[in-house]
Amino acid sequence: MTHNHQFISSDTEEESADTSTSGNEMDHSLKGLSRRRMLKSLAAFAVASALPSALSGASALVKSGFAEGRGEPPSPVNNPAWFGFNLLEYFSTDPDWMKYFPYKNDGLFQEDDFRWMRDWGFNFVRLPMDYRFWTDPNDLMKINQKQVEPIDRAIRLGEKYGIHVNICLHRAPGECILDGMDEALTGIHITEEKTSVYDDPQTLEAFVHQWTYFAERYRGTPSERLSFNLVNEPVVRPTPAETAELKSHKSDDAFSRELSERHERQYVRVARAAIDGIRAHDPGRLIVTDGYQGGDAAIPDLIDTRILQSCHTYYPVQLTHYQCEWARGFVTSDTPLPTWPLKDREGHVIDRAALATRFQPWRELNQRGIPIHFGEMGAYKHTPPNVVLAWFDDTLDVLNDFHTGWALWNFRGPFGILDTERPGTKFEDWHGHQLDRPLLNLLMKRMKIRRRDGRAFTGFNSRFT
Repeated sequence: MTHNHQFISSDTEEESADTSTSGNEMDHSLKGLSRRRMLKSLAAFAVASALPSALSGASALVKSGFAEGRGEPPSPVNNPAWFGFNLLEYFSTDPDWMKYFPYKNDGLFQEDDFRWMRDWGFNFVRLPMDYRFWTDPNDLMKINQKQVEPIDRAIRLGEKYGIHVNICLHRAPGECILDGMDEALTGIHITEEKTSVYDDPQTLEAFVHQWTYFAERYRGTPSERLSFNLVNEPVVRPTPAETAELKSHKSDDAFSRELSERHERQYVRVARAAIDGIRAHDPGRLIVTDGYQGGDAAIPDLIDTRILQSCHTYYPVQLTHYQCEWARGFVTSDTPLPTWPLKDREGHVIDRAALATRFQPWRELNQRGIPIHFGEMGAYKHTPPNVVLAWFDDTLDVLNDFHTGWALWNFRGPFGILDTERPGTKFEDWHGHQLDRPLLNLLMKRMKIRRRDGRAFTGFNSRFT
């Protein structure tokens, strides 16, 4: 897809900020829930994931010790009032994704994106990125600092426009949820990881190195402005032997439960290694883990680390991925046109109450003293606009009840508010882009967190609930 960008002003407006360090071009390592859903996700994790601040609040988390793990007694904790979008300029070194998402894989994050978000009241961007843009493929311990500069620039833009920047390894050494996608079904060629971060010590070292590098590079950049999201939608793939064994077991029997628990422990071990590495260089950094099972399930075994946990929701997938070209095999072509509320093939009604039930483990995690956020959500462009608006209205209303913020997978693109190409939408011309004004208005209306005393607050300067 091609889009004409008409910039209001040039990047020379950017204000400088101390977000980078100097060094050689190439740098070596810096020193210093539902088990049934889990097993279903093992078969479908690859396609499901690709969908794709109150700034003072992030600081409150760090200063209170919740991000540093000093062991406060479990109690409901305030969540960051972050509302925004994911930006994809460093999403993937595999160019086929550009057939579906309107970005160029050059790392040139657009200043207009930050400006317009600020003008509309949003305050959060997540940058899901592919480590291969800046890492030597022949030596994963070597980082090309020149290729990291676009991230520096995005952080400066965040500072300029009052937007919290969350950097995420969507593809990390030895881990990417996109690996395993069937090119014959999706039409997308994926260059997969050669080793696994879960069972190869050198790959784990390279993964931790990514985060110790960023921790050292951005040390001194406050957590009000910057947080680290360890890896997008982690899930451990079954080995061929495990896959064969699973076929002879029910999804909720003892073997299946033990296998899913063992895989989750593998991710926890990897996450702890990265957390320890970050804190060795930057003890106060706000750290985020996506939920396990492709972002869907809270991770109780990481509670003691006190890092923020982020849910990704595309529920129900029959609605959010209706006729999604690269989700073939996950959402079949004969899936009925979605409605909201939605009745699935078994006759079960999925409505606001079902959403609240599905997200309840995340509320319980928050009540145990862990901050939460919903870092990805959205509905693909083939879902009718009236259905999308109704689904968003209920979903965001539930998240308001949970006292948490959220982010859409796209700002520009088929899950977003600009250039979605969604048939039936009453678009408004916006500086050469097509703006979904009804969806924007709904997001702005729902961009608030209800305080625990029943009142509500909104906007950029909000503190925690």
